[in-house]
Amino acid sequence: MRLNRELLTQLASLVERLNEWQGTMVEVIEQITRSPGSLDRHHTTYSSFVMRLEFVGVAFSGASLMVLGKALGRDVGYQASCDFLERLSVKPDGVTFVERFARVAERHTTIRQLSASPGTEPDAAPGA
Repeated sequence: MRLNRELLTQLASLVERLNEWQGTMVEVIEQITRSPGSLDRHHTTYSSFVMRLEFVGVAFSGASLMVLGKALGRDVGYQASCDFLERLSVKPDGVTFVERFARVAERHTTIRQLSASPGTEPDAAPGA
């Protein structure tokens, strides 16, 4: 594990911020680039989803950040590798972090709060 020790305190504040949002809707935006240092559209893929945030934690086994919740009545989750964190930012409206996978790829993740209303899930699964 090559966890950047300078990022440990920032990681704690990232987890704290996400924990403040439990019960609210968040959007997870992921960009994976094959050209590290750039999010050039020709070398970057983009994915996003929305969930009601239920749990945030860091697993020491595997050194991963876990963000778990519900979307459309189903369990959903997102994980990031803490040992590959290169930088992160915690702001009132969202958190952003970058994982660097050698020289060939980076994953940029932004998680932002959409609603401060606990327990509202706009698109519940039919019959839920």
